[in-house]
Amino acid sequence: MTPDQPPILPSAAESDSQDERQSRDNLNAALWILISCGAAAAMMIAIRFLSSELDSRMITFLRSALGCWVVLHAMIDQSLWKMQFSRPGLQIIRGILMGLATNFGFYAIVHLPIATANVLFLLASVFATVLSVLVLHERVGLHRWGAVIAGLLGAVIILRPGAAPLSLGMLSALASSACFGGALLLTRVLRRHTTPREIMISSIVASVFVTFPIALPVWQLPAEWIAWSLTGAVVLFSTLRQYCDIRAYSLGEAGFLAPFNYVRVILIAAAGWVIFGEGIDPHTGIGGMVIASATLYIARRERSRRQAQSLHTKADK
Repeated sequence: MTPDQPPILPSAAESDSQDERQSRDNLNAALWILISCGAAAAMMIAIRFLSSELDSRMITFLRSALGCWVVLHAMIDQSLWKMQFSRPGLQIIRGILMGLATNFGFYAIVHLPIATANVLFLLASVFATVLSVLVLHERVGLHRWGAVIAGLLGAVIILRPGAAPLSLGMLSALASSACFGGALLLTRVLRRHTTPREIMISSIVASVFVTFPIALPVWQLPAEWIAWSLTGAVVLFSTLRQYCDIRAYSLGEAGFLAPFNYVRVILIAAAGWVIFGEGIDPHTGIGGMVIASATLYIARRERSRRQAQSLHTKADK
């Protein structure tokens, strides 16, 4: 666009058509994210039952190795050999972070009430926002900084440092969120250079190499068929969750989908209460609401920022 030319904006009919298409995509994405929430709850339940026989580190490796085999086997005759895997260094780093996040996360699921662990996992977007400033030097306004501080205060309410012992399970949940936040940040960078499918496959393969040495000190394969069945359930539901998340975020807007993720919190809290007899203490409830509000606000601000960038890009064309 030259200085004397006005920006070429879409007509009213084109704009309405785009809005209708985005609305349909958002509805389809919401269905995918709800399936993902159910798969996540089922995975956490299976991990908790399987932990009576296997160490969480061994469960993590089996999940990574068998999940890798399933995905590669499904794609071996399709488009696997056509993939280019741009920016391999960043993809490897993201895979390492995902492997560490899973290890820390599975430990937290086993050693904390699953509702508490799941609420602390919500801090990933808070860590991603902080890392975007430290690593990418992004500008974050006062509103998003306020949401970050609120999210961290929510974590303090749950952890109660000084008033209650800080367990290794809680530290593991925080470490999992921090690693996953770093992976989310790298996902944003990699999406400019490669496809979601390539990002998922590189992470799955890298996770195998990360989780294998960590599992060696506690190496033990399932001995009974029921343990193998639970292992299969972990692999199935974790793979389904990943697939549904990719489908959802390839169709819908992140800001629109953010509230649906809190269905996962409700499902997992209900499962902990019904299946494991785990209640939700007041500190977890209050802190969880603070964290949920903060992460939802961050998602909404991110959506507004991307829409503004998109309009600015169209206006410059």
